[in-house]
Amino acid sequence: MRRLYISFALLLSVLTAEAQYGIRVWKDGKSVLFPIANIDSIRFVRPVTDIYFSDDVVELKEGETRQLTFSVLPVDADTKGLTWSSSTPSVASVDAQGFVTAVSIGTSLITVVATDDSGVKAECQVTVKRLCPDDHHPHVIDLGLPSGTKWCCCNVGASTPEGYGGYYAWGETSEKSAYNWDAYAYYNKDTGYVNIGSDIAGTSYDVATVLMGAPWRMPSAELLLEFVNYCSRQWTMLNGVNGILVTGLNGAQIFLPAAGYQWIDDLEGASTYGYYWSSSLYPSHDGKAYGLYIGPIEWYWSNKASRGCGRSVRAVCGD
Repeated sequence: MRRLYISFALLLSVLTAEAQYGIRVWKDGKSVLFPIANIDSIRFVRPVTDIYFSDDVVELKEGETRQLTFSVLPVDADTKGLTWSSSTPSVASVDAQGFVTAVSIGTSLITVVATDDSGVKAECQVTVKRLCPDDHHPHVIDLGLPSGTKWCCCNVGASTPEGYGGYYAWGETSEKSAYNWDAYAYYNKDTGYVNIGSDIAGTSYDVATVLMGAPWRMPSAELLLEFVNYCSRQWTMLNGVNGILVTGLNGAQIFLPAAGYQWIDDLEGASTYGYYWSSSLYPSHDGKAYGLYIGPIEWYWSNKASRGCGRSVRAVCGD
């Protein structure tokens, strides 16, 4: 004998002239009559009635991985199993949880289908574009900011947009094995902090200028504030590295990896958050400097930190 699983709505089909012969239900896209003789029990289930994406059209950068945001209704459906597929996996692939990976430039249609025989499905168009003009980094990226400042596509010391790059204490221009007050070049336990200027952009203390050459320099606190105020952000993954994809006023984008920070000889918070130096000293405390914090939920520019800490640097150029 056969157990038949149907929704309550389909029970109405029992109240037909065919009821004495069987139960007619909608299954696999067509009406099917199940003879009573072949049914020994009936269980009524609540099927999926709708699947929808928060965005039907998504743009990803080559190498980016992002969870598609979707909802399944009703929330108390008995079976919420889903199957995912991509029309062109060579452009964008999708896993069983709806994580899409942008493989190559092009467009692919991502389809999700309910597995409860309801036939309900939804589609999302994914377009894959390049983040940078080519693979010859670094690039100057114009984000359309009011100041006219251009941003670099990579961290100082990195060869790709997702690379962590180096970790530098404020005012130092090389990496080291340990980051603490004893190792900081501009601190003396007897005399205190060495004054190297309130803004070190473009000086011999600017790691971006020293390692990358002019006109590259560290961004000031004011430029970080402009960056946060005029750009939008999306926590995502690029080539397996967590970070934020930043979109400027003109639609241009850069990626900042969540590189964490160095203190003593430990790397803290990598892949969870990131800290980026500015060139500006914090005026109320000569042992601290302004910087940028990035994380999954928020970002903010006024994150002031001890100068001896090892942090990332993203260079700028132009006005």
